[in-house]
Amino acid sequence: MWSCKKTPVFGSFSISWLIASFRPTATGSDGSRFRQVKRLPRKKALKGVMGSYQSPKEEIKRSADVVELIGQYVKLRKAGRNYVGLCPFHAEKDPSFTVNPQRQTFHCFGCKKGGDIFDFWMEYHSTSFPEALRDLAERYHIPLSEGYSAEAEKKRMEERDAVFRINEIAAGYFQQTLRHPSAGKPARDYLKKRRIPDETISMCRLGFAADKWDGLIRVLADQHIDMETAVRAGVVVKKEGGGYYDRFRGRLIFPIIDQRQQVIGFGGRVLDDSLPKYLNSPESPVFHKAETLYGLHASFNAIREKGRAVLVEGYMDWISLRKHGLKEAVATLGTALTDRHVRKLKGYAKEAIVVFDSDESGKSAMLRSLYVFSNEGLAARAVVLPDGHDPDSLVNERGLDTFEKLLDQGVPIFDFFLEQKLTEAKSDEGKVRALREILPALSEIRDFALRSLYVRRLSERSGIREEVILAELKTGDKQRAPKGQLIPEKENSGGTAQKKPPIGDLQVLSLLLYYPDTIPRLMKCDCRILVSDPQISELVDLIFEKYLQQGGFSPETLLDDMVNDGAKERLMETLHRPSVVFSEQDAIQCVTELEEKAHKKKIAASFRKVKGDLVAQNELLKLKRQGPPGPEQARD
Repeated sequence: MWSCKKTPVFGSFSISWLIASFRPTATGSDGSRFRQVKRLPRKKALKGVMGSYQSPKEEIKRSADVVELIGQYVKLRKAGRNYVGLCPFHAEKDPSFTVNPQRQTFHCFGCKKGGDIFDFWMEYHSTSFPEALRDLAERYHIPLSEGYSAEAEKKRMEERDAVFRINEIAAGYFQQTLRHPSAGKPARDYLKKRRIPDETISMCRLGFAADKWDGLIRVLADQHIDMETAVRAGVVVKKEGGGYYDRFRGRLIFPIIDQRQQVIGFGGRVLDDSLPKYLNSPESPVFHKAETLYGLHASFNAIREKGRAVLVEGYMDWISLRKHGLKEAVATLGTALTDRHVRKLKGYAKEAIVVFDSDESGKSAMLRSLYVFSNEGLAARAVVLPDGHDPDSLVNERGLDTFEKLLDQGVPIFDFFLEQKLTEAKSDEGKVRALREILPALSEIRDFALRSLYVRRLSERSGIREEVILAELKTGDKQRAPKGQLIPEKENSGGTAQKKPPIGDLQVLSLLLYYPDTIPRLMKCDCRILVSDPQISELVDLIFEKYLQQGGFSPETLLDDMVNDGAKERLMETLHRPSVVFSEQDAIQCVTELEEKAHKKKIAASFRKVKGDLVAQNELLKLKRQGPPGPEQARD
């Protein structure tokens, strides 16, 4: 019992505040009394957005299997109770991405991203929460009530819906035009010349844009489509002087389809030699060229099964390979390869085989992709086709077997890069020039171990000493760094570096999460005063608040109440790592030790406040000798 028979008063100072600091004051759901916990504010951004979703959201969580869902995008393998794989959100060679089927959560120990299936869906597909909710509700056949989104999100979703509808109308119009006896004949003749059969035309939903300024506009007007929205969708262009016209005219049309089988944009190819040969949709609310791979919607299963992705440049390359039976290919829409492209592939493939045209632009594109693959941690090999060929012409003229043999002969991209540059060097001066051309690509590689291996290989092939190459590389790094920015000596595997919390803080959090029966004692001793990590402190406050309100909690439900991302990271790390408290006996011992520490810390703090006051100090000494209350003591 923490009490004194008399409470001495010294002027305006009463020692009762000291004793009160050791007494519980709040009442829990079981009638016991605890020290009141500071109430945390709800995350404002969630009000009106996530709050009204709780019922369908919980139903989706109950229906979904996080391993099955994430396993469609990331190659997972079982490791103990969890599943592990390479993180789709940052570059890594060793898997630090874990999925916990028991808690239905994921966490990456490299980039620190984590959460539930909604967090994964939003991060992977770059969508908002309302969009993720709708997508997953549709996937698991969960009905959603009207008016479930906040006004701003609802407006954004309505615009995306409108763009998808416009794209679908446009795709239908293009397909219908291709089938038209007279209007579609030029395109059908072209496809016949390119040996594209009807079943491939249907599978790819190929179409034709007639050489008219208002063919699609008339169709959209008949459907009462707002032309400004059609402009944002990218299928219509606004004239400077007023009015609109079709973006695609006189072109074979390749609908670009996402993994949800929705048309997000279009590519158009002229039927003659006029320029530009290809025209793509502009950026839109649903189409982002830097992260879109043509054909991935149809190829991702084959890529996962084969463990490789064959990367080509054009629409016709992909179609011809698909027609001949190679199903693990994707195309880059004729744009430079980006880190976002590679991250998407990394979820399915162990390696990429880059097949570009044999002309100079094709080789340059391949060389530019070197550091992208290196930084994203995806192994990549290079294949250069015989002069005058692209994948489309080669597979049509020489067959798939010849193409497959070339794939098998592919060499690591850096070796190809090195060979290309050094082959062009005919003298010592040429080797130095080649070195200076290679260094910028090397400097972009963030993995210092990999960079070191490449430097050694470059030294062996060029005859230039390693230390000279490293000195040149360091000089180049400093010149390329923005003013005032230091060149890092080393990097972690990705994400934002956080200071590692003390083991004592982790013990407190583990006890609360894995041994909830200890919560009353930890609340009573006010264990929060022992926690120095601000993220864990926030989590402890939230857990205590939940306990006071509900008499218990589930760790997974804490995700919805996270006030900041740092606290969420701490929670996910703790849930996905082995507990630092290993058994119930350990838990009891830990709680007893924490009670002792908290008691001593409060006494020490109080001593500092009553320095020079002998009576108050004597009262504190009595409290110190009594020690903390045991679990059996009443909570007066």
